[in-house]
Amino acid sequence: MQVAADLADGLDYVHNKTAQLCGEAPENEVGEKKKKKKSVLNEIREISEEDGDELQGKEDRSKELKRSNSGSMQFEGVRGYMSPEFQASGIPTQKSDVYAFGVVILELLSGEEPFKYKYSKSRGDFTRTSLIETAKAVIDGGVVEDGEGREGRDGRLRRWIDRRMKDSFPVEVAEKLVRLALECVHVEEDKRPDMSRVAGKISKLYLASKAWSEKSRISDQISVSLAPR
Repeated sequence: MQVAADLADGLDYVHNKTAQLCGEAPENEVGEKKKKKKSVLNEIREISEEDGDELQGKEDRSKELKRSNSGSMQFEGVRGYMSPEFQASGIPTQKSDVYAFGVVILELLSGEEPFKYKYSKSRGDFTRTSLIETAKAVIDGGVVEDGEGREGRDGRLRRWIDRRMKDSFPVEVAEKLVRLALECVHVEEDKRPDMSRVAGKISKLYLASKAWSEKSRISDQISVSLAPR
Protein backbone atom coordinates (compact mmCIF):
# COMPACT_ATOMS: atom_id res chain seq x y z
CA MET A 1 0.00 0.00 0.00
CA GLN A 2 2.94 2.30 0.69
CA VAL A 3 4.35 1.56 -2.77
CA ALA A 4 0.95 2.11 -4.39
CA ALA A 5 0.49 5.43 -2.57
CA ASP A 6 3.98 6.65 -3.48
CA LEU A 7 3.53 5.72 -7.15
CA ALA A 8 0.14 7.42 -7.30
CA ASP A 9 1.45 10.61 -5.68
CA GLY A 10 4.45 10.69 -8.01
CA LEU A 11 2.38 10.24 -11.15
CA ASP A 12 -0.19 12.77 -9.95
CA TYR A 13 2.64 15.28 -9.42
CA VAL A 14 4.06 14.70 -12.89
CA HIS A 15 0.64 14.92 -14.54
CA ASN A 16 -0.76 17.89 -12.70
CA LYS A 17 1.90 19.86 -10.85
CA THR A 18 4.90 20.23 -13.13
CA ALA A 19 5.30 22.01 -16.43
CA GLN A 20 8.04 19.58 -17.39
CA LEU A 21 5.39 17.13 -18.52
CA CYS A 22 4.66 19.22 -21.60
CA GLY A 23 6.99 19.12 -24.57
CA GLU A 24 7.02 19.70 -28.31
CA ALA A 25 7.06 16.86 -30.79
CA PRO A 26 9.31 17.35 -33.83
CA GLU A 27 7.83 18.99 -36.93
CA ASN A 28 5.67 16.83 -39.14
CA GLU A 29 5.56 16.91 -42.95
CA VAL A 30 3.51 20.09 -43.00
CA GLY A 31 5.93 21.87 -40.72
CA GLU A 32 3.45 22.20 -37.84
CA LYS A 33 4.39 21.58 -34.22
CA LYS A 34 2.08 20.00 -31.70
CA LYS A 35 2.54 20.03 -27.97
CA LYS A 36 1.93 16.64 -26.37
CA LYS A 37 2.04 15.26 -22.89
CA LYS A 38 5.01 13.01 -22.27
CA SER A 39 4.11 9.52 -21.12
CA VAL A 40 5.66 8.52 -17.83
CA LEU A 41 5.01 4.80 -17.74
CA ASN A 42 4.91 4.08 -21.48
CA GLU A 43 8.34 5.40 -22.50
CA ILE A 44 9.61 1.83 -22.48
CA ARG A 45 10.42 0.00 -25.66
CA GLU A 46 9.75 -3.72 -25.85
CA ILE A 47 13.01 -5.27 -27.02
CA SER A 48 13.21 -8.84 -28.23
CA GLU A 49 16.26 -11.04 -27.71
CA GLU A 50 17.29 -10.39 -31.30
CA ASP A 51 17.01 -6.66 -30.79
CA GLY A 52 19.13 -6.93 -27.67
CA ASP A 53 22.04 -8.36 -29.65
CA GLU A 54 21.75 -5.69 -32.33
CA LEU A 55 21.54 -2.82 -29.85
CA GLN A 56 24.40 -3.96 -27.61
CA GLY A 57 26.92 -1.17 -27.20
CA LYS A 58 24.60 1.41 -28.76
CA GLU A 59 22.81 4.24 -27.08
CA ASP A 60 19.86 3.21 -24.92
CA ARG A 61 16.78 3.41 -27.11
CA SER A 62 14.13 2.78 -24.46
CA LYS A 63 12.88 6.36 -24.87
CA GLU A 64 13.26 6.44 -28.60
CA LEU A 65 10.56 7.87 -30.83
CA LYS A 66 9.23 6.05 -33.85
CA ARG A 67 8.04 7.90 -36.96
CA SER A 68 4.73 6.73 -38.39
CA ASN A 69 3.69 6.89 -42.05
CA SER A 70 1.91 10.16 -41.36
CA GLY A 71 5.13 11.82 -40.28
CA SER A 72 4.08 12.22 -36.64
CA MET A 73 6.20 10.87 -33.82
CA GLN A 74 5.10 7.94 -31.67
CA PHE A 75 6.26 6.19 -28.52
CA GLU A 76 6.63 2.46 -28.25
CA GLY A 77 5.54 0.65 -25.09
CA VAL A 78 5.75 -2.64 -23.28
CA ARG A 79 3.02 -5.10 -24.18
CA GLY A 80 0.67 -5.65 -21.26
CA TYR A 81 0.87 -2.08 -20.04
CA MET A 82 -0.35 -0.41 -23.24
CA SER A 83 -3.92 0.84 -23.38
CA PRO A 84 -6.05 -0.07 -26.42
CA GLU A 85 -5.87 3.42 -27.92
CA PHE A 86 -2.12 3.60 -27.34
CA GLN A 87 -1.64 0.28 -29.15
CA ALA A 88 -3.67 1.66 -32.06
CA SER A 89 -2.07 5.09 -32.35
CA GLY A 90 1.29 4.87 -30.58
CA ILE A 91 0.54 8.30 -29.10
CA PRO A 92 0.91 8.54 -25.31
CA THR A 93 -1.53 10.48 -23.16
CA GLN A 94 -2.19 10.93 -19.46
CA LYS A 95 -4.99 8.37 -19.72
CA SER A 96 -2.60 5.80 -21.22
CA ASP A 97 -0.39 6.43 -18.18
CA VAL A 98 -3.39 5.80 -15.93
CA TYR A 99 -4.00 2.51 -17.73
CA ALA A 100 -0.40 1.37 -17.20
CA PHE A 101 -0.62 2.44 -13.54
CA GLY A 102 -3.74 0.30 -13.09
CA VAL A 103 -1.88 -2.74 -14.42
CA VAL A 104 1.00 -2.08 -12.01
CA ILE A 105 -1.42 -1.95 -9.06
CA LEU A 106 -2.92 -5.30 -10.08
CA GLU A 107 0.64 -6.68 -10.24
CA LEU A 108 1.37 -5.40 -6.73
CA LEU A 109 -1.75 -7.05 -5.35
CA SER A 110 -1.53 -10.40 -7.13
CA GLY A 111 2.22 -10.91 -7.46
CA GLU A 112 1.59 -11.88 -11.10
CA GLU A 113 2.74 -10.39 -14.42
CA PRO A 114 0.24 -8.83 -16.86
CA PHE A 115 0.10 -12.01 -18.94
CA LYS A 116 0.57 -15.61 -17.88
CA TYR A 117 1.12 -18.43 -20.36
CA LYS A 118 0.11 -22.00 -19.56
CA TYR A 119 0.54 -25.06 -21.74
CA SER A 120 -2.71 -26.85 -22.55
CA LYS A 121 -2.27 -30.57 -23.20
CA SER A 122 -5.72 -30.85 -24.76
CA ARG A 123 -5.09 -28.03 -27.26
CA GLY A 124 -1.40 -28.72 -27.72
CA ASP A 125 -0.44 -25.07 -27.36
CA PHE A 126 -0.18 -22.25 -24.84
CA THR A 127 -3.14 -20.32 -23.51
CA ARG A 128 -2.73 -16.75 -22.33
CA THR A 129 -4.32 -15.48 -19.13
CA SER A 130 -4.72 -11.74 -18.64
CA LEU A 131 -4.24 -10.27 -15.16
CA ILE A 132 -6.97 -7.75 -15.92
CA GLU A 133 -9.42 -10.52 -16.77
CA THR A 134 -8.66 -12.53 -13.62
CA ALA A 135 -9.13 -9.37 -11.54
CA LYS A 136 -12.51 -8.75 -13.20
CA ALA A 137 -13.48 -12.35 -12.48
CA VAL A 138 -12.66 -11.83 -8.79
CA ILE A 139 -14.95 -8.81 -8.57
CA ASP A 140 -17.71 -9.92 -10.95
CA GLY A 141 -17.88 -13.53 -9.80
CA GLY A 142 -16.55 -15.28 -12.90
CA VAL A 143 -14.08 -18.12 -13.12
CA VAL A 144 -10.59 -17.33 -11.82
CA GLU A 145 -8.03 -19.45 -13.67
CA ASP A 146 -8.83 -23.06 -12.70
CA GLY A 147 -11.36 -22.10 -10.05
CA GLU A 148 -15.05 -22.89 -10.34
CA GLY A 149 -16.24 -19.42 -9.43
CA ARG A 150 -18.77 -20.66 -6.86
CA GLU A 151 -17.17 -19.17 -3.76
CA GLY A 152 -17.95 -15.74 -2.36
CA ARG A 153 -16.08 -12.61 -3.40
CA ASP A 154 -13.93 -12.65 -0.27
CA GLY A 155 -12.83 -16.19 -1.00
CA ARG A 156 -12.03 -15.39 -4.62
CA LEU A 157 -10.10 -12.31 -3.56
CA ARG A 158 -8.08 -14.17 -0.94
CA ARG A 159 -7.17 -16.82 -3.52
CA TRP A 160 -6.20 -14.18 -6.09
CA ILE A 161 -4.06 -11.95 -3.82
CA ASP A 162 -0.33 -12.69 -3.69
CA ARG A 163 0.10 -15.83 -1.56
CA ARG A 164 3.15 -14.30 0.07
CA MET A 165 0.70 -12.10 1.98
CA LYS A 166 -0.32 -15.31 3.78
CA ASP A 167 -3.94 -14.17 3.92
CA SER A 168 -2.98 -11.34 6.26
CA PHE A 169 -4.52 -8.20 4.78
CA PRO A 170 -7.71 -6.12 5.08
CA VAL A 171 -10.02 -7.71 2.51
CA GLU A 172 -12.25 -4.65 2.19
CA VAL A 173 -9.28 -2.41 1.40
CA ALA A 174 -7.92 -4.93 -1.11
CA GLU A 175 -11.28 -5.16 -2.88
CA LYS A 176 -11.58 -1.38 -3.15
CA LEU A 177 -8.06 -1.16 -4.55
CA VAL A 178 -8.81 -3.84 -7.14
CA ARG A 179 -11.95 -1.95 -8.17
CA LEU A 180 -9.95 1.28 -8.48
CA ALA A 181 -7.29 -0.46 -10.58
CA LEU A 182 -10.01 -1.84 -12.87
CA GLU A 183 -11.35 1.70 -13.31
CA CYS A 184 -7.85 2.72 -14.40
CA VAL A 185 -7.69 -0.02 -17.05
CA HIS A 186 -11.14 0.68 -18.48
CA VAL A 187 -11.14 0.01 -22.22
CA GLU A 188 -12.55 3.51 -22.87
CA GLU A 189 -10.02 6.19 -21.98
CA ASP A 190 -12.68 8.81 -21.16
CA LYS A 191 -14.00 6.55 -18.41
CA ARG A 192 -10.65 6.26 -16.65
CA PRO A 193 -10.14 8.54 -13.63
CA ASP A 194 -7.41 11.17 -13.60
CA MET A 195 -4.41 10.66 -11.34
CA SER A 196 -5.44 13.30 -8.81
CA ARG A 197 -8.61 11.32 -8.06
CA VAL A 198 -6.70 8.02 -8.05
CA ALA A 199 -4.02 9.36 -5.70
CA GLY A 200 -6.67 10.70 -3.31
CA LYS A 201 -8.46 7.35 -3.14
CA ILE A 202 -5.27 5.35 -2.68
CA SER A 203 -4.16 7.71 0.09
CA LYS A 204 -7.38 6.95 2.01
CA LEU A 205 -7.00 3.21 1.38
CA TYR A 206 -3.40 3.36 2.59
CA LEU A 207 -4.49 4.98 5.86
CA ALA A 208 -7.25 2.37 6.29
CA SER A 209 -4.73 -0.40 5.63
CA LYS A 210 -2.29 1.11 8.13
CA ALA A 211 -5.01 1.36 10.76
CA TRP A 212 -5.93 -2.31 10.17
CA SER A 213 -2.27 -3.30 10.49
CA GLU A 214 -1.83 -1.45 13.77
CA LYS A 215 -5.05 -2.88 15.16
CA SER A 216 -4.08 -6.41 14.14
CA ARG A 217 -0.56 -6.24 15.58
CA ILE A 218 -0.11 -8.14 18.81
CA SER A 219 1.73 -6.12 21.43
CA ASP A 220 5.13 -7.50 22.36
CA GLN A 221 4.15 -6.87 25.97
CA ILE A 222 1.41 -9.51 25.84
CA SER A 223 2.15 -13.20 26.24
CA VAL A 224 0.03 -15.39 23.98
CA SER A 225 -0.33 -19.13 24.50
CA LEU A 226 -1.99 -21.42 22.00
CA ALA A 227 -1.82 -24.44 24.33
CA PRO A 228 -5.03 -25.70 25.97
CA ARG A 229 -5.67 -24.44 29.48
